[in-house]
Amino acid sequence: MSVRYCAWLVLPLLAACQTLDLDHPREASVAMPDSSPTAVHQLFRPAASAPDGESGFRLLADGVDAFVARAWLARTAARSLDLQYYMINADDTGRLLVGELLAAADRGVRVRILLDDIYAASADRAIAILDSHPHIEVRLFNPWTRRSGPLARAFDFVLNAGRLNHRMHNKLFAADGYAVIIGGRNIGDEYFDLKTQMNFRDLDVLAVGPAAVAASDSFDRYWNSKWAVPAAGLLDHAPTADDIEAVRATLVAHRERLADSAYVHALEKSPIAAEFASAAVDLEFGAATVLADDPSKVEATDADRDSFLIERLQQHAGDAERQLLISSPYFVPGKRGVEALTALAADGVDVSVLTNSLAANDVSIVHSGYARYRAALLRGGVHLHELRVTSGLTARRRDRRLFGSEFVSLHAKYFVIDQRTLFVGSINLDPRSIERNTEIGMLIDSPQLAARVARLFRLASAKTLSYDVTLRDGPEGASDALVWTSEDLGGDVRYTREPDTTWWKRFAVWCAGFLPFLESQI
Repeated sequence: MSVRYCAWLVLPLLAACQTLDLDHPREASVAMPDSSPTAVHQLFRPAASAPDGESGFRLLADGVDAFVARAWLARTAARSLDLQYYMINADDTGRLLVGELLAAADRGVRVRILLDDIYAASADRAIAILDSHPHIEVRLFNPWTRRSGPLARAFDFVLNAGRLNHRMHNKLFAADGYAVIIGGRNIGDEYFDLKTQMNFRDLDVLAVGPAAVAASDSFDRYWNSKWAVPAAGLLDHAPTADDIEAVRATLVAHRERLADSAYVHALEKSPIAAEFASAAVDLEFGAATVLADDPSKVEATDADRDSFLIERLQQHAGDAERQLLISSPYFVPGKRGVEALTALAADGVDVSVLTNSLAANDVSIVHSGYARYRAALLRGGVHLHELRVTSGLTARRRDRRLFGSEFVSLHAKYFVIDQRTLFVGSINLDPRSIERNTEIGMLIDSPQLAARVARLFRLASAKTLSYDVTLRDGPEGASDALVWTSEDLGGDVRYTREPDTTWWKRFAVWCAGFLPFLESQI
C-alpha cells in the first residue's frame, strides 16, 4: 500500500476529529486596578513604607517555600488571581493549588489562567470544566487546532510547524495586582520538592508593589493577544454544574488524603508559612524592571531579534565590571555567546556558569549542544560548574524531610552582575529560549538580593554539590580533554569522563551532536 494511499485514508479521520477554533470569540480584560488595600496588601505591610518607585522582594529558593507563597496568595486574594504557565501538572501539588484557585473563585475572586498548549491537550475536559466556572477563565496560548489524539496533533504540527514550534515558556503568579511570583518554576511536584525520582533546584522571586503592576501589564499583553484562545471552545457540549461540583469534590478529597502527609506538615511548619500567617513577610527593597518577550515573538523573524528579552539582558550582563554569575540549566551558548562571555573574561571579569552535568540534565539531548562549547569557554577564562545529580548533602536532606528525592537537577535561571544587579526569570541560555519561546524575568537593582543569590550560587557550585570542569592540560594545553573534580569525605575526586553516566548514555549524546539542525531546536 503506497504512502499516498495511506494518507488519503487518514485525512478523513483527521477532518472529523475535534478541533479548536483559533478565532473563538473572546473579550478583552485587564488587571484589576489597585484601588484599595486587600488582605494581600496586609501580608506585606513593610512594603507600604518602601521608597518611592521601589518594590519589595523575597527570594524563594526552597521548593516548600515556593509552594507556600503561591498557596497563601491564592488563599488571601480578594479581587484577582492571574496565572501564566508553560505547564501545570495534575499531580499532588498541582491539584492542591488548583483547589486553592477554585476556592478563590467560589468566594468571587476573578481567576485568569493562561496556559501554553504543549502539554494541555490531554486535559481538555478538565480545563473546560474549570473554565465553565463563572469566575474562572482559561485561555490556551498558541494551541493545536486538532485535539483528538497524538496522530491528529502530529498532523497539525506537520501543517503548522512554523507556528507550533514557538511556545510560551513564561511563569507568573499574580494576586490582586499587588504581589507576583516570577521565576523558573512551573506547577508540579518536581518544582516543589515532592517528586520521588528527581526534584529541581530552582529559584523564584516574590515581588510586591510597582514591579507586580508591571508584571500584570505583561500578563495582559499575552492574555489579550490573538495567540491566547479561550478554552470555552474545547468541547462541543458545555460542562454542567454537576461537572464542576464533581471536580470540587475530587479536589477536597485529595486535600484530605494528603492532610497527614510529611509534605503537608512541612508546608504548615515552614518558617515562611509563619511569616505569612503573622502578616510579617520579610522583604528586601529595590528598583526593578520586568523584561518580557512580546507575544508576537510567535511570528517573529531574525529581523525582530532586537526586541527579544535576551538582547536587553545581554546589554546589562555586558556591563559587568567585576563579576558575572550565570545559572542556566540548559546552557547552549553558541558561537555568539562564547565570544561575549570570553570577551568579558578577557577584560578581567570573573565569569562563572552553573549548569547541569549530563547525569543531572533531565533533557540529555541538550547536553550534546552544550558539550561542544566547553573547551572554548574554558580556554577563554570562563569557569564552568556542573551540578551533581546526587551527593551526600542531597541524600541527607531527603532523609531528614522524609519526602522528595536525593536526586536533583538544576532548573534555576538567574544572573548576578557585580553583586549589585540580579535577574531572575524563565529564560534558559539556549537557542529555543532565546529565539523561539517567549520568556519573562525581573531585573532587580538590589545589592542585598544580589549578594544573597551570589551566596546561593557559591553553595550550589561548590565541589560538594557540583563538579569543577577544567581542561586536563590547562587553558594553554593543546588537548580539549576535560576533568571533572568533586569533593567527597573531605578530599577531591577526579573524573576523566562524564561522571555518574553509562557508556551508552555518553555514546547516545555524542551521536546526537551530529544531528542536523539539532542546536537550533534545543
